[in-house]
Amino acid sequence: MTWQYNINARLILLLTLFVVSAVTIAAVAYTCFIVPSYVELEQENAIHHAQRLAASIDHELDSLDRLTKDYAYWDDTADYLQTNDATYLSSNYLNQMLEDNHLNSVAIYDVDNNLRYVKNYDLGSCLERPPHAGMYTDVLETFKKSSKNGLKGVFRNNDKLQMVAVRSIKGSDGLGQVFGTMIFTRPVDNVLTNNLSRQLRFDVNIQSVDMVKNPSLLAKITVEQPVYIQLTDRNQLSAYFYLLDLSKKVAAVAQISVPRQLYLHTKNIIFYSVLCVLSVVLLLALFMVANIRSLLLHPVKNLSSALHQIRQSDGNELPAALLQFGAMNGLVRECNALISDLAGCKAKQNYTRENADLLKRVVPSAIFTVDSNKVITSWNQRAELLTGYSSSEMVGKSCFLFAQKPCQENCGLFDSGDGEPIIGRECTIRHKNGSTLTISKNADYLRDEEGEIVGGIECFEDISKRKLFEDALHWEVALSSRLAMLAQSILQCGGNEAQVADELLSYARNITGSSHGFVAERVFNDQQVVWGSTSLFDNLEVRSGFKTIFALANGQGSLLHAVYDSSTGIYFNSLDKLQGISLTAGVTNGITHFMAVPVTYGDQIIGQVALANNENGYSKKDLQAVSQLAELFALVLTNTGRRQKFTYINNNAAHDVLAKKFA
Repeated sequence: MTWQYNINARLILLLTLFVVSAVTIAAVAYTCFIVPSYVELEQENAIHHAQRLAASIDHELDSLDRLTKDYAYWDDTADYLQTNDATYLSSNYLNQMLEDNHLNSVAIYDVDNNLRYVKNYDLGSCLERPPHAGMYTDVLETFKKSSKNGLKGVFRNNDKLQMVAVRSIKGSDGLGQVFGTMIFTRPVDNVLTNNLSRQLRFDVNIQSVDMVKNPSLLAKITVEQPVYIQLTDRNQLSAYFYLLDLSKKVAAVAQISVPRQLYLHTKNIIFYSVLCVLSVVLLLALFMVANIRSLLLHPVKNLSSALHQIRQSDGNELPAALLQFGAMNGLVRECNALISDLAGCKAKQNYTRENADLLKRVVPSAIFTVDSNKVITSWNQRAELLTGYSSSEMVGKSCFLFAQKPCQENCGLFDSGDGEPIIGRECTIRHKNGSTLTISKNADYLRDEEGEIVGGIECFEDISKRKLFEDALHWEVALSSRLAMLAQSILQCGGNEAQVADELLSYARNITGSSHGFVAERVFNDQQVVWGSTSLFDNLEVRSGFKTIFALANGQGSLLHAVYDSSTGIYFNSLDKLQGISLTAGVTNGITHFMAVPVTYGDQIIGQVALANNENGYSKKDLQAVSQLAELFALVLTNTGRRQKFTYINNNAAHDVLAKKFA
């Protein structure tokens, strides 16, 4: 009774200690690790969305800068500063133009910083407002000090935030004489912040530093901590960061609010999950204690002693005296059976070794073994079938006879030095016919009785067909992804042909591996307007601020016009095959491979997507992929709401090409 009482007391004490320890560990883990990790995750998520907001604002500034550059590097703008022709102003700076580009002011200064033209427009009321005296004085002064061709940033004008882009007025090539300065501004208003909110799917607010209600907030945004995270309330985090003006001084504070519902919900789930796990563990502990108590009986000690004696004397059976404990009869019989089995295992050891070779022959995988010098010692029938090499050709030869990458550079078993087996590694081998196969292999060491490595064993399977299928699938996924992104860009900025064309060209070059290319629209007399191109086509003739591809006067075939004779597209991996080849002015050499896909509208070919210089040449698969991108660009070119700002000069007469095309 005393012995049983001591056991009961010890078990109860052990259970109590276990329960207290489990609860303490769970509480400490939840408080010190789980909760802080989620807080850190929330902050990292808020910083990530703040960086997304900063990138979106930079994108707005870039678009404003590109628009300013288009007008500043327009020959008509430079001509206006020299001739003061009012027709230039009345035809290019209409109210509709400012509304379409979300601009609230335009200013043109001559080279002596004299204001030649200014227009201040209220986008809310759609009325022109008188300009404020000296409203761009600071902007001009900063631009003059910068010694750059352009600046962009935000600035405060009468307590209102605006985005501003400043560009030197030059010729269409962007080089040579400076004729003056052009300034475009875009208001930081509700329209802009609402667009950013819709884009990022979070509430966005941008305000001048003078309008921040909590001045202490500004002191918490530093160089070391450019993004400050604040717990606005229990359900929301806010991230703040600075916006800089043209002189890199703080001008505004941007805020993005991130909801916390997902994290709060997840933490609650973890908390209740921990409680449930603790409850289950406690129930299991109670069950185990009850069973341990029934098992901790005196006969166990006798059994242990008897087993020890058998080990010392090499006996074959436990003493019969142990059978007097009824509860021990089964255990004694099992122990006797185990002793008998151990003796039998010794006899079967040699038999197992003899069957090892048989297993190598019948296992449905390629198997071979090598010694410590990487010389092949066995080669099964499946290995013969997969590689084409017979056993007689391989046994006694180095495994490098057929192994390629990465085994030739570094043997995974004998050169790694870590003593670990290889599981599921992909390698390449050489078939006897010279072809290359991709395999998945497992490998491990062969050891002697003392555990020393004496060789290795490897099994492998041919996965070449599976790899080809996976590569094709990855290519299809990449194409679908780019089609989706291009469609999204068309929905967001479909009126900006150049931006959509640049994005389309980037995707087409990436998919086909092309170094160069261009996207053009066919207008009249087989002339083409180039909306986007790479450096290979920089020398194309520029008319009215746009690169233009003209039809050849001699009527011969032109490589850059060849697609208009095909409804499905063309590609040339050897230009010698093109009869009467000729390149348009501005492109005289540098094209080794060429592919073009038509942009169609109904039965009409209205443009082309052309690519050049793929190292491996083009294929029908490339044509099919780029054709899908071209179909999306056709939606941009056939948009009935397109407006134009460029004019072509032909036979000394002005032709508003796009207006005529889509009238």
